Amino acid sequence: MNLFTRRRSGPIEWPDLLAMLQKGNFAATVEALRDLDETQRAELGHKLVALRGDAGTWFNPQQATAYAVAAVGCASTAAKAVTVIARRGWPWSAIQPQPVLRAAADRGVPWLGDLATRLAGKLPRDGGSLRSWRLVADLVVATGVPVPTGERFVDGWLLSLQISERNSVVADRLRSSPFTDALLPHAFERDQIVFTVGGHDPDTGKWVTWPGILFAAAALVEEGRFPRADILDRCLDALLAVRPKAVLHAFVSFHDKLAPTEAEVAERTTIYLKLLTDAMGSVATMAQKVLKTAEAAGGVELESLLDASRTVLTRSEKGLVKAQLIWLEKLAKRHPARVAEIAEVVAVAADHPDVQARDRSAAFLAKHAAPGATGVQVVPPEPDLLTAPVGAADMPEPIATPDELAEEIAALDQTDWQTVPFERVLAAVVRMHAADPVGLRAAIAPVMQRAHNRIGDGWWGSEGHRRTVAMFTAVLNKAAGLPFVLDDAARALKGTPADLRLGNSYAKLQGVLTIRLAEIVMRLSTDPVPALVATPTLVNGLLDPAALVERLARAEREGWQPWKRDLRQALYRLPADADPDTLRQARTLTSDAGRTLVEWLETGGAGRPDVRVVRVHRQRAERGRYLEWLPESRFYATSSPDRSGLDPYWLTELAAPSVVNADSSDGLGLAALWPAVLPSQREIVAACLLPLVAGAADLDSGRGNVQLLPLLADLAGPVGPATLTAVAYGLAATQPDERIAALDALMALGGAADFDGGELGAQLARMAGTKLIVLSRVVTQLEEAGRIAPALTWRIASGALGGLLPAETSRPAPGPAITPPASAAPLTRAAARDLAAAFGSAAAAGSAAAPSSVAASGSAAASGSAGASGSAGASGSAGVTAASGAAVRGGGAGADGKAHVTPRGLPDLLTLASTTAAASGSRGEVPGLADLAARKGSTRLVVEAKRLHRTLTTT
Repeated sequence: MNLFTRRRSGPIEWPDLLAMLQKGNFAATVEALRDLDETQRAELGHKLVALRGDAGTWFNPQQATAYAVAAVGCASTAAKAVTVIARRGWPWSAIQPQPVLRAAADRGVPWLGDLATRLAGKLPRDGGSLRSWRLVADLVVATGVPVPTGERFVDGWLLSLQISERNSVVADRLRSSPFTDALLPHAFERDQIVFTVGGHDPDTGKWVTWPGILFAAAALVEEGRFPRADILDRCLDALLAVRPKAVLHAFVSFHDKLAPTEAEVAERTTIYLKLLTDAMGSVATMAQKVLKTAEAAGGVELESLLDASRTVLTRSEKGLVKAQLIWLEKLAKRHPARVAEIAEVVAVAADHPDVQARDRSAAFLAKHAAPGATGVQVVPPEPDLLTAPVGAADMPEPIATPDELAEEIAALDQTDWQTVPFERVLAAVVRMHAADPVGLRAAIAPVMQRAHNRIGDGWWGSEGHRRTVAMFTAVLNKAAGLPFVLDDAARALKGTPADLRLGNSYAKLQGVLTIRLAEIVMRLSTDPVPALVATPTLVNGLLDPAALVERLARAEREGWQPWKRDLRQALYRLPADADPDTLRQARTLTSDAGRTLVEWLETGGAGRPDVRVVRVHRQRAERGRYLEWLPESRFYATSSPDRSGLDPYWLTELAAPSVVNADSSDGLGLAALWPAVLPSQREIVAACLLPLVAGAADLDSGRGNVQLLPLLADLAGPVGPATLTAVAYGLAATQPDERIAALDALMALGGAADFDGGELGAQLARMAGTKLIVLSRVVTQLEEAGRIAPALTWRIASGALGGLLPAETSRPAPGPAITPPASAAPLTRAAARDLAAAFGSAAAAGSAAAPSSVAASGSAAASGSAGASGSAGASGSAGVTAASGAAVRGGGAGADGKAHVTPRGLPDLLTLASTTAAASGSRGEVPGLADLAARKGSTRLVVEAKRLHRTLTTT
C-alpha cells in the first residue's frame, strides 16, 4: 500500500505527530499534514520549534527526515524551519530530500528558497556530509533561487564531483552539474578542488594520479565554456596564495595543462616574476621555465629579470639557484653590453650556502667582472661555537600546600610526562600524607574525580605503560581517599624490575619506576615516612650525595627508616665519584641505610659497564605472522656489568634480542622519565632508548622518541657507542621535527671532551652503507651543524666518508640495468576515460588493460668496509655484524661479485665535507678519496670528490 495516499479521519494532534516523528514514519507525517490549514500548522509548528534537541540521542535517517517534513509542513518561517532541521544534535545530514519536497509542495511553501539559502550557511565546515549538501542542492534546484556561493556549499559541490556512480567520468559530471557555471570560479579558492584520480599510464605502465576536477575544468576551458583568460588568472592567484604544498603542486599541473601562450605570459610577466621570487620551490621552478621561454621571445624586460634574480639567488633551493645562474650566463652572452650589470647580480650567489652555486658564481665573476671584484674572499678558519656541557639546573622548590599540589596533579593530566613535576608530586604526596592526610584528601580528591580516577592513562599505551600509570594513579587515589587496586602493587614488590614482564627487554628503567610507585602504595598508610630520600636535587635526576647524607641523618635523628626501594633509587641517582668530605660525613651515619650508602660510595656505585653495539637481523617468518613492516636489521646495545660495582637491580646488564622485534614502542610517553632513573649512566640510558629512537628512522610509521635525545646531553657518564648510535638514528629520522631534536642533541653533546665525531661518522657509514638509514636526511642536519661547528661536522663527515668511499672505489663501472617485465593492474573504463581526458591518449580510452611496465631491479650486499666492526668511543668497541642484502641503485658489482649500494646523498656528503674542511682549516687524508677523485667523468660524485681532494691538499 502506498503510504503517501493514506488518509486520516481528522486533524492530527501533537502527541500523535510526536509519536510519528519519534518512530521515523516520515511518509505518514507527509500524509497527516496534507489537509491541515495554516492555523493548525502554526499550532503544531510552535510546539515543534520549542522541542528541545538531545545531543546524546541517535537519530536514524527516517527520524531525521520525519522531523524535516514536519518543519517544512508546520513552521511559519524559513528561520523557524532551520531551527528544527539544523538543531544541534539532530543529524540533518541524514535527511532524505524527496519527502521534504513533497510536504513543501502540498503546502505551497513560499519561503522554500529562503530555507535553501539559510541551510546552505549551516552546512558542516569540513564539507563532511554529502547528504546534507544534496538536500540543500535539491532545494536550490527546485526553487530556482540564486546558487549559494559560500565556502560550505562550494566544498559540498566539490565533494559531490568526487563521489560518482560506476563508470562516471569527472569531466562529464562537471559538464552536467547545474552549479558548474556559478561555482567553478569560486572553487579555485578552495583546497578541495585538487581532488585527484588515478590510473595506469598506458605509455609507461605506471600508476599515475592527476587533479581530476582541475583537469576537467581545463577541458571545459578548451571547449570554450569558460573564458580562458579568467581561468588562467584564477590559477595564478591560487599559486600566489599561501596554500598547502599538495594544493600548489596540483595547480602547477593545472597550469601546465592550460599551457599559456607567449602572448598570455607577456601580459602577466609581473605575476610570473612574483612567483619566481616568492612562491614555493616547485611553483618558482614552473615560473622560471615559463619566463625563460617568454624572455627568449622578447616578452620579458632585462631590468625586471635582473631585479628578480637578486632575490632568486638568495633562495635555499639549490636547483632553482643553479638554473637561474645558468640563465644569467646565457643572458651575458646575448647582451655583452650588459655584462657588468649581470655580474653584479651574479655576485649575490658568492655567499650562497650551496658550494656549487658559489663555484659557478666565482667562475662567472672571474671571467666577466672587473679585477678585484671576483667575489671570492679568503677567510680565516672558523672556530666551533660549542661549549662544554653545562651542569643541570637545580630542582624547583618543593610544593608547599595541598592546593598547590592539586594544581600540579591537574596539570599532569594535560601535559606529557616529565621528571620534574612527577618527582615534585610524589615528594609532596608522601610528605603531606604524613603531616596532614585530611587536608591532603580534601584538596586532591576533587581533581582525581574530575580525571575519572586516572592520570595520564590512554588506550593507546602499551601494557607496561598502562601498568606503571595505573600504579601512579593508585598512589594519588590512596592519598585522596578514593578506591584503588592493591594487588598489583603487592605483586610488583615481590621481584626486581626485570621480573615485571614489561614486554620490552630495555624497559628495566620503567620497572624501577613501577616498583617505587608500588612501594609508595603499600607503605603510605602502613609505614608512613616524613619524606622521600630519592627526590633528585637536579632536574636531570642527579642527587647530590651531601643532600642524601643529610636526609639519612635526619631519619636517624627522628627515628624512622627510609623505604627500601626509595633508598635504592636514591643510590642509583648519585654521581659516580663522591667527594671525600661527603664520604667522611657518610661514615658518621649509624643506621642500616647509612651503611648502605657508605658501601655504595666506596665502591663507586654501579661502576663502568662495558657497552657495545651489535646488529640484529629480522626474522623472516614467525608462525605465519607478517613481519615485513619491520626493518631488515637494526642496531641494539648490549652491556656487561662492572663486576666491581654494586647493581642490585641489574640495570647495567642488557642483552640484545635474537631478532628485530616489535616491542620498541613499549614505554612511549613514560620513557621521558627513564633518564632520571639512572642519570649517572648515560650509556645505559641511551641503550634503553635506542629501540625507541631507531623506530623513527627505520619504520614506515616514521615516529619514534627522538625528542628524548637532548635529555642524554644532561646526563653524566661517557659518550659511547650507544649514545652515538642513538644520535645517528635520530639524525636520519623520517619526521623533520625529530631530526631537529637529534641536531639539538648533537650540538649539546659535541662539546663533551670524550665525544668522538669520527666514530659517529663511522657508525653513520655502517648504517647508510647497508641502507638502514637514508643518508640524505642526515646530511641535511649536518649542513646546519656545519654552520655552528665546522670542525666537529668535518670530523663526522670524514668519518662517514672513510667508511663509504672505499666501497665506491673498489667496484668497477656500473653494468647494464636489469629490466624484467612487470604486469600492470587493469584499468576500469571510467579510469581509462579519465586518463584519456587527462593526457590526451587514445590508447588509454581504447584499452582497459595497460601494457607491461619496465623497471630496473637487482639485489645488493653492502661492502665489507661499511659493515665491519670499528671503534665505539670511550666505553668499548662496537661489534657490528656483516651487511646483508639490499636493493640496488646504480648497478655495478663489488669484489664479492654482488651488486654494490651507493647511498643516496653521498655527493651531498662530499660537498659538506669540502665546505666544513675549508671553514675549519682541516687537512688530511680520507680513505678512498684520492682514488675516486682520480676517476674520469663528470658525475656529481666524481666532481665533489675532486673538490674535496683539492681542499684537503691545498696548502
